[in-house]
Amino acid sequence: MVAVEIMPRALDVLNGWHIAAAFTTGGVLYLVAQALIERRSTTGGRMWLIYLAIATDLFGDGLMIGAGTSIGSGVGLVLAIGQILADIPEGAAATMTFRANDVPRRRRLWLSAAAVLPVLTGAALSFLLLRGRPEGYQLAALVGTAGLFTVAAFEDMIQEAHESDDDSKTSSVALLLGFAVFTIASTALG
Repeated sequence: MVAVEIMPRALDVLNGWHIAAAFTTGGVLYLVAQALIERRSTTGGRMWLIYLAIATDLFGDGLMIGAGTSIGSGVGLVLAIGQILADIPEGAAATMTFRANDVPRRRRLWLSAAAVLPVLTGAALSFLLLRGRPEGYQLAALVGTAGLFTVAAFEDMIQEAHESDDDSKTSSVALLLGFAVFTIASTALG
């Protein structure tokens, strides 16, 4: 979706510096959210760690949907359908994880129902903030969410590949810097 829908449009409207800054900002926001989640996991229960991770992901989904809708209803619809299809297996996995961690059924149902709140909050917030703004702002927000999701996927792959998260933060920062340098160089050279 990012490569086909967002980046080509962003390249037509934004310069390389703006794309690099938006993408890097999104990735850094993911790393900050992850640090907060990890801090919470040392002071609270595993259930809240899992829910906070899910809520962060769903909030990002909502930001992307709201930003896309501010560009046009068709873009928003495509993004929403894509996220619904992606979130169904994620929701099933989360429910199974809650169950495996002995979270009572009633609380699992409450947490599942509450999962709609981060998506709606993110979508409403980004739509209201971006509606009527120049297309460059809207695309920068989408590129930022692309950075957030790219780092999330990258972190997961690095942890799985190395069976450790020791080097994932350094690798993620290197990914963001590499993307920024490549984007700026590529757009500068035409």
